[in-house]
Amino acid sequence: MPEKKSAGESFAGNVMKYSVATYLGFAITGLALIVKGLLPAEVLGAPVTFMTYTATVMNLGILGLDQTLLRFYHEPPAGAEPRQLFAACTRMSVVFMLVLGAVCSLFAARPMAVAFGFGADGQGLVPLLFVNAALYMLVRYLNVLLRLENELKAYTAETLWMQGCFNLIYLLPGFFTSNVYLLAMAAIISFGVVVIAFGYKYRSAFFSPLPAEKFGGIAKVAVPYGIALAPAQILFSLSSGICLSFVGNECGESAQGLFAFGYSLAQLVTAIQAGFSTYWGPYVYAHYREEQERIGRVHDVLNLLIFGFFCVLVMFEDIVFLIFPNKKECLTIFPLLMLAVVFNILCEGTVYGNSIARKPWHDTIGIGIGALSNLGLCAAFVPRFGMTGAAFALAASNGLAFLYRSVTGQMYYRTIPSFAKTISGFLLAFAVTAAGTLLWQHFVLKFVLTGAVLFIYCTLYRAQLLKLWNMGLGILRGLLKK
Repeated sequence: MPEKKSAGESFAGNVMKYSVATYLGFAITGLALIVKGLLPAEVLGAPVTFMTYTATVMNLGILGLDQTLLRFYHEPPAGAEPRQLFAACTRMSVVFMLVLGAVCSLFAARPMAVAFGFGADGQGLVPLLFVNAALYMLVRYLNVLLRLENELKAYTAETLWMQGCFNLIYLLPGFFTSNVYLLAMAAIISFGVVVIAFGYKYRSAFFSPLPAEKFGGIAKVAVPYGIALAPAQILFSLSSGICLSFVGNECGESAQGLFAFGYSLAQLVTAIQAGFSTYWGPYVYAHYREEQERIGRVHDVLNLLIFGFFCVLVMFEDIVFLIFPNKKECLTIFPLLMLAVVFNILCEGTVYGNSIARKPWHDTIGIGIGALSNLGLCAAFVPRFGMTGAAFALAASNGLAFLYRSVTGQMYYRTIPSFAKTISGFLLAFAVTAAGTLLWQHFVLKFVLTGAVLFIYCTLYRAQLLKLWNMGLGILRGLLKK
């Protein structure tokens, strides 16, 4: 008989399986970073902004129903089957996106183009933006369904295609042209190929008849939950777009391209989260009643990994920018941009209480606070401090959103075993950010100070560090046995 795995080994193994797609996706992200490093900054601004607002419009049109599918897949309303829930959510989103795209393209294209930083002559990009967002929305639905149905091979392949579409493929024409319309068409075609290739498998689920009473029962539960959460998803993706728009309008296309490159590079921090969130969301919703202690332990491990990797990146950021010398101006804002990403990642371990309690409006309020503060801080600081002001605005606003969402989430479901340890971790992260921002021209001093903070993290989280070590040895032994 095969040797039975412990619960911890099984948990770690499942996380690793789900991590494969995202870690492979980092190869695409890395290639995209190289492409962005090679392309002139002035070529990057408009297409990167186009893709940033693609995510915003996608989250607007999806109505939060992808999160409804994730939350209620194991508990579908109205006696529906899980795939019927998928079909109902997808159909509602498609209809809404079609109506929204037609209205905005016909009656609001010019002001939207100006607001998005495309300029008054960029109004033709608005309908293309909605087409791209609609295709991205369908890709997102398919990605959620493949994850929930544990189709790991298909999920991995689809995730890689999605990563390629959103991060890389649309950039490739930039080596031959700076025409943003051609870059937008490259994005649309790439997303369309993914929809056709992976949507074919689920065509029967989407097109099969769905009785009106069952559809109505699903909508009665799904729509209020999704609508309450939809603004959170929209505003979340809008944050970086606000900064890009202000930088583009105040500092020009070159600065906009530099900021876009720096923020893309800052996403390296998410390497620690790779695959984890894919597995973690469904796991929490399926086991939150009996696994609260484990969920708390995972929170501390996630904190150690994120804070530690953040320190390492700040320590060696000068070496990173030696690879991209024409983007070295980003060095001054890189720690702030990484801190902004850290706030978003750590929400993964602190805010599930809002969803578990079916009070998603708290996430909406928190992210709304972040978006409004980002808008105000950008208006105040970007004209005076340029890219540095935008980076500060993004980090501060993400921090405010994290604070509100985490406080409310812990009220309903506690996942933080030690508030003192978590607060200490953030204070140390602020120290690292300050060192990286203020001492960016003094590599040795910055390296030593950040290394000292990393040592403190390892001491503060020594129990979690030992657990990770033992877990890693266990996984390695299992691989060697195979």
